[in-house]
Amino acid sequence: MFIDSTYFVGEIAIPQAANDTALAQAITQYEKEILISLLGYKLYSLLIADCTNYVPASQIYLDLVNGVEFDHVFNGETITLKWEGLKSLQSLIAYYVFYKFVERDVTRLYGTGISQATVKDGWERVSPINKLCAVWKRMRELYGKIPPEYKPIYSRPVTGSNLPCVFNCDASAYNFLFANKADYPDWIFTPLWNINAFGI
Repeated sequence: MFIDSTYFVGEIAIPQAANDTALAQAITQYEKEILISLLGYKLYSLLIADCTNYVPASQIYLDLVNGVEFDHVFNGETITLKWEGLKSLQSLIAYYVFYKFVERDVTRLYGTGISQATVKDGWERVSPINKLCAVWKRMRELYGKIPPEYKPIYSRPVTGSNLPCVFNCDASAYNFLFANKADYPDWIFTPLWNINAFGI
């Protein structure tokens, strides 16, 4: 995997002692899921095939994984941005894994059915929705945001060559890949949309 349990600190901290096995399984499952959404299955497969122990050999994949500066054209102006890479300390993978891990861990399967875990002495159970919304927002900043008015047009995966433009000056994966479309001809991007406490 490109990330491990050490990424889950700060705003995406996960207590390690009780969750090592579950977290390792979540990283395995959700890292692949978010990378296929970001890259498309073919480019994801090419990235994995280029790696030895998740270290890429080719420069284009090193740039994707480890980060690099790139020229970004927005509103006719060229600016230099720094894509921090998939393995950066604030990895979009880690934010996505955290979101999915907490979302699925809110309830537990017991012998009598699905329910919430019991509350310990001195604790009060609160909804995780505000935390999840904040983490999802940050993940989308790193992933790449397409404005909501484009949702009817881009409601499914889009090949990189068919994406019309950039929408902001974020140093996101989307903007990096868009600026380097010639290096990633198999890129297929799946937009991820905003979520909020109302489920919309």
